[in-house]
Parts: sequence; C-alpha cells; structure tokens
Amino acid sequence: MNRFGEKPFVSVVIPVRNEVGNIKRCLESVLNQDYEHFEVIVVDDGSTDGTLEQVKKVQEGSNKEVSLLRVESPECGWTGKNYAIYTGTKSARGNWLLFLDADTELYPNAISKAVNLCISNGLDMVSFSPEQVLVGFWEKAIQPVIFDFLESVYVYEVVNDPNTEEAAANGQFILVERTAYEVVGKHVAIRDEVLEDVALAKRLKLAGFRITFLYGKGIVRCRMYKSLKEIFEGWTKNLFILADYRWGLVLKTILGSCFWFSLPLLCVCMLFLFFINPEFLTAFLLFLTCSVLGFFYIGKWNRFKKRGYPGACAFLYPFGAGVSVVLFCVSIYRVLIKGVRWKGRVYRVRKKERF
Repeated sequence: MNRFGEKPFVSVVIPVRNEVGNIKRCLESVLNQDYEHFEVIVVDDGSTDGTLEQVKKVQEGSNKEVSLLRVESPECGWTGKNYAIYTGTKSARGNWLLFLDADTELYPNAISKAVNLCISNGLDMVSFSPEQVLVGFWEKAIQPVIFDFLESVYVYEVVNDPNTEEAAANGQFILVERTAYEVVGKHVAIRDEVLEDVALAKRLKLAGFRITFLYGKGIVRCRMYKSLKEIFEGWTKNLFILADYRWGLVLKTILGSCFWFSLPLLCVCMLFLFFINPEFLTAFLLFLTCSVLGFFYIGKWNRFKKRGYPGACAFLYPFGAGVSVVLFCVSIYRVLIKGVRWKGRVYRVRKKERF
C-alpha cells in the first residue's frame, strides 16, 4: 500500500499469438479476481486462429474494461513476445505490472496474494512457477521430467537469497514494480532474448532490486502443452538456454536420463536371465535392480503428490526421461545452429555475456 493506504494499481499485460484455446479461460480468471485495482491489456501479436474473437467475446460480457492492442509483427531485433509486452506497457497505467501468459489460469485471490507478498516483504518482483495441469499421456510422462531438471537448476532458496547472483523467473507470471522495471531498461534491454523472464530477473537482481521466485501453488496454474508436437516445439526452443549453455550440466542430465530410461528395461532383462539361469548372482542382480527401481518410484510418487501431479507420472517417468534426451539434443542443435522456432517464427540465438 502507498502512504495514503491505497492498494497499488496493477496493469495486467497478456501477450497472445494464436491462443484461441486458452485466452478466454485466462481472461475470465483475471476478471474474477478479488482485487479491484487493476486493468487488463491484451496485446495480440498477429493471431490468425480466432484469438481476437475470443477476446472480443470476453470484452462484451465483462463489466470491467479489457483493452485490446494489435501488433502485426515485431520490429527488427525483437522477439514477438517481448515486443508485445513492451507495446502493452507503453499504455499501462499501473505502478505495478503483471505479465501473464495466455495459458495461465489465476486463482481468485492470486493478484491480492502477489501484491501483499511484495508490499509486506519489500520486494520489487515476484514470479511464480505455475501448478502444472497434466492431462494427456505425453504431458504426464515428459513435463515432470523437465520440471525436475528446472528445479535442480533454479533452486528457489538460492534465487531468493539476495547474497547470491543466481536469478530466475517464470514468464507465465511476473509481477514487477514499474520503477524497477524502467530502471533496468524495460523489455527494450532484453528485446532479443528468447528466455526473457530469466534475463529480466538477472537484470533486476544485479541492479540491487529484491526478487522472489516461488512455486505458485494456490496462485496460478496452467496446462502448457496439449500434444507431443507442442511439447517438442516448446521445450526445444529454450531447454539448452535454460541450462545456461552449461555443457557439463547438460551431459550429466542426459546421462542420468538415459540411466532412468534404461533401468526398467534392465529389470526386465534380469528377470528373463533369472528364469533362464536361476543362480544366486542373477537373483541378487535382479533384486538389486528391482529395489533401486522400486525406491525410485516411491520417491517420485511422494514428490509428485506434493506437486499435485497424477500418480501415473511417477511410473511414466523413465519413459519421459528417454524422450527428454531427444529434446535436449534437438534444443542444442536449434539453439546453436539452426535457430529456434516458436509460433511460426525462427529466432537466431547468441549466448549473452553476464550483465
């Protein structure tokens, strides 16, 4: 709150490009907030699939103003998302800016919780990693593997420690104080970043602003990808960048994924050998491999239960680990050689030096 006791005004900026299946649900969750002091700005980045019509339906049925801006294409040197967000902020009136992705769905008190967290703790930015809604087979198999990797790279406690250089954010939900955002150069300073959320967080932390990155349980949820094609396109564009181009980390992750993918197959092989030759050594190896796999499943089951994942995710994990190896390899190729593809556009990526 400001010195007059008024709650800060929040500008919610939502960049969209071909989000016909998501934007209506996202907007309705924003408009259903128990927080009253906010505006909504949707920036359409050349959608061709009916996204605009969905936004207009929400506009007509809402008693709260929803602004709709259109950008046919980003200016040279910009990614589409960054240019859309920047366009939205130029007309924003809020002293706090909330950047949302169209695939997110807010809980009714999400903005209230985020604002109160920032005000009560003197934060300049808070970002939440959404609860993951996992429906299809591929989502249940692959998404938990990827998020396990991300949580090992971007550890909440380390990121939130003001004495470390580590910084991170999730672009699906970022609430940032406007002055801090402007001091670090707004999205102009990160206009060509594919991983714009982490880049923004790094600039804020380096400039001395206080940031916090948390799991968004009870705040925001999303279903990121609905098919194997979407998973493939989504993660191969930035998985290697998320690893911060660290070859050692990537190699370690790939080898670990190969191990967990192979372990169930190894158990089957050992079982086959035991039936052929039921000696002590084969029995011991069968017991050992099955025990390791069993403890692995129990650990994943308990971990995923806390995350709200379906129970099947634990048993599909080895399969997802195998697919993740392919995602990493393709991401390396696209980031370093071919260029990353997203929403029908191709971006050339170059490794940035530390700010």
